[in-house]
Parts: sequence; C-alpha cells; structure tokens
Amino acid sequence: MIMTDHLPKWTLTTLAAAAILWLTLAPHPLPEIDMPLFPHADKVVHALMMGGLLWAWALDIMRLHRAWIRPPRRLILATIAVILFGGAIELAQLVMHAGRGAEWPDFAADAAGAIAAMLTLRLLPASR
Repeated sequence: MIMTDHLPKWTLTTLAAAAILWLTLAPHPLPEIDMPLFPHADKVVHALMMGGLLWAWALDIMRLHRAWIRPPRRLILATIAVILFGGAIELAQLVMHAGRGAEWPDFAADAAGAIAAMLTLRLLPASR
C-alpha cells in the first residue's frame, strides 16, 4: 500500500506545480537571506523544480495505475509537457513585469532538470 493512496488524483503533481508557480512568479516569494551561494545556484534550483515536478507526476501515475510508467512514450510526453511548463513560466515572467526576469538560461535549466528526471525514471526497474 502506498502512503499517498488516500490523496485525491493528481495531488502531488498539482502541489508541485502550484509551488513552482508561486516560487517563480511571485515578486518576493521567500524572505531575503544574506547568504552567499555558488555562481548560478538559481539554475540548479530551476533544474530541481522541474525534475521534481516530473517525479511528482510519475508518482501520481504510479498511484493511479498501480504500475510504473509504461509505455515510455507517456514519460516522454510528460517530459515535454514539463519543459513547456518551464517555457510558459519564462514567458509569463516576461509579460507580468512583477520584478521577475525571463531568461533563456533558466529555460535551459528547466529542460535539463526535466530530462535528467526522465532519464533517472527510465533507469528504475520496470517491476515497480
């Protein structure tokens, strides 16, 4: 039995997407911290957010169908959807003028995170 069986359908995916939208579109979603980070740390965050979204989707699929992600086409389509979601966020940042900037490197990091998550999901045994 999966611990999330009692949750409504698509809960994990919805929560992950909502958190990403808040973190990427709100003018000041988190309090300012005066802590030095490594260069381009925000790109790592972008990759982790989109990879996390794809993992949330995969877990929701597993919960709903009681099987791991088959066929691979479904995983590829979900990866494309997550990459497009990242692109839509960058476009929204461009037109919203809410203090957030749209950047190609952010979109590239989004895509890299989604693709990395897809590759790790494909490596998992099919018996799950």
